[in-house]
Amino acid sequence: MKKSILFILAALLTLSCEQLVPPSEPKLVVEGWIQNGGHPIVLLSESLPVELGKEITANDMISSLAKWAKVTVNDGKKTVTLTGMVDETYFPPYVFSTNAITGEVGKSYSLRIEYKDYVVTGETTIPEPVPLDTVYVASVQDSLCYVKCGFTDPPQKGNNYKFMTRTPGVDSRYHSSALAQLDDSQLDGYSEVFLYSTLRLMAVVAMPNLHLGEELWVKLCTLDQKAYEYWRDFEVMLYANTFNMDFGVDNKGNVQGGLGYWVGYGVDKEVCIKLEEPKKTKEKQQ
Repeated sequence: MKKSILFILAALLTLSCEQLVPPSEPKLVVEGWIQNGGHPIVLLSESLPVELGKEITANDMISSLAKWAKVTVNDGKKTVTLTGMVDETYFPPYVFSTNAITGEVGKSYSLRIEYKDYVVTGETTIPEPVPLDTVYVASVQDSLCYVKCGFTDPPQKGNNYKFMTRTPGVDSRYHSSALAQLDDSQLDGYSEVFLYSTLRLMAVVAMPNLHLGEELWVKLCTLDQKAYEYWRDFEVMLYANTFNMDFGVDNKGNVQGGLGYWVGYGVDKEVCIKLEEPKKTKEKQQ
């Protein structure tokens, strides 16, 4: 199963079995997040027209950047204007950020973006993190690994989870892990989730794409309901198109006035595992 993953562009589109339907007018596309202990990161671009049979290039994406936007974040006490800067960690390599705000568990953060005639807003909260208990290689097929992660869902309901992964030497940042977000509607205590692939921008991704001999960094993120629904609907849209299913999903995200997302992530710790042939017993990561 292969798919060209375009995070910024995919969030714009309504997908169906016959055609890709871009927005009738350009819209501002937002990728933004804040993690406990980290600073806000926001990537901005304008939506690009999509035509069947025409490839969207890296240069197209760079030309769509909204470099001169005014981006502010309010943490409940102060409003801070984020600084736009070149950052090769990301693609396109331009982000808005600030060291004046650091994410805290339980706090809410409001985002406001002004660019041309666009005004985009969003609000998110950083939920209480949940520890990642276990990470191990469950099986190997043709040097490709299937990884399992275990964690214990707290008894209170309303928890939502998403796994992020990165491979040193391949990734300079964490990316979404495919098919790895869930809520606690069917969880009871300790649960395990499969990790199949790291979804990378502008890359053809196979399922799985985790290779023997590599290192894999994993983090379990808690997120609020609106953020969870964004990622859930994103993957419905993504794989509906992959399998040519006969329906479309217009994934507008959890921001108002634009497309995309503004998400608070609660993270307890990051875990590194060497991808090796599985042993008879699972190894807990301390």
